[in-house]
Amino acid sequence: MGTIKRATSRAALAALVLTMAAGASGCASNPGDTQGSLHKYSGPVKVKTLEQTRVEEQSSPSIVNVKTIQNTEYVALGDVARAIGFHAKWLNDGHYGIGDNDAAWKFKPGASTVQKGDDKIELPAPTIQESNRLYVPVRGLQKLFGDVAAFRADSKTVSFYPVTDQILGKGIRSQAVSPREAAQSQGLHGLDAGGSLSGDGGLGDGGLGGGSLGGGGLSYGGSSANDGTGSINGIGPNDGIGSNTGTSPNSGVGPNNGTSAGIRAHSGSSSQEADELISEAKKYLGVKYDFGAGEYSDTGKFDCSSFVQLLYGKHGVSMPRVARDQAELGRTVSRENLKKGDLMYFFVPGRFKSDETVGHVTIYMGDGNMIHASPKPEDGVQITPIDKPYWARTFLFAKRVLPD
Repeated sequence: MGTIKRATSRAALAALVLTMAAGASGCASNPGDTQGSLHKYSGPVKVKTLEQTRVEEQSSPSIVNVKTIQNTEYVALGDVARAIGFHAKWLNDGHYGIGDNDAAWKFKPGASTVQKGDDKIELPAPTIQESNRLYVPVRGLQKLFGDVAAFRADSKTVSFYPVTDQILGKGIRSQAVSPREAAQSQGLHGLDAGGSLSGDGGLGDGGLGGGSLGGGGLSYGGSSANDGTGSINGIGPNDGIGSNTGTSPNSGVGPNNGTSAGIRAHSGSSSQEADELISEAKKYLGVKYDFGAGEYSDTGKFDCSSFVQLLYGKHGVSMPRVARDQAELGRTVSRENLKKGDLMYFFVPGRFKSDETVGHVTIYMGDGNMIHASPKPEDGVQITPIDKPYWARTFLFAKRVLPD
């Protein structure tokens, strides 16, 4: 019996060997099989590092499509706002507002004049409303957002780039500057002021404007007619911006240091007045936040700057409507020397906008706390510790507008 089993096992093994040999022979002679040629297509697998992936993501532009209306290139304001990282909405007064935590820009359908804080900007062509979307001419973008965003434009798209030293120094410059200009700009913080950019298919005479950003930031120049790229603008994270230079995160230095325009005479001591102001502010705790809020008496809501405007107005201080203009008043104080009633200014983070632009204002109330109207972390007027990581990181500077 054992002999039969061993013989059967040997026979099965022999059959298996013959089957494998036949299979191997078949593979070699089968012209449709690719196993024999796998080595031709094989190679090392290239895997990107996490850092490489992050760099690529951070350098990717945000694209807005251009639409031709009445033979003029336009872009939708809502698309621009989303690309940069701003809020945007139709306001109760019929304007279209754009900004961080208040409507720093206000547009009126069919108008060529835009309200930018307390200033007025003239566009090269009027805004156009189509359905619920409002369009502005591409050639007006420089005047509107040139101090807060980095972008380049052609006849089909506007590309908004992350505002970082790396992208401004390498990304936009390498993509938009001609070889000759690139060589000339070696070692500079930004593009040489006044230089034009090359390309095809332009946006009309003058491109997107000219001029230079202050404080050593990225300069930009007007492009020639039909040059195809428009101009590049923007700012470096550590440089001044616009005409009021000198603001930098956590530096304690604000625009127009020492300015007291808009502040009227006060009665009583500063401490007493600050206590009264804080007590008044607390009465509004829980009042809802609304971007671009109208008068509180009409809407029953605040945004960050309308809250400040109302309270300080009751105490003899005439404040502008938006936080960026409010930041021009008073004298700068350091974070370590804050007193009740001081105003604290912050930027609102975003990859495609400057982190040196005022986007939020709060009132210091003592004991390491501030009171403000904000959509976050709660919705409305709230009290927040100033040392919370988000607020400590986004702090720009503080101003004192009440008398010492």
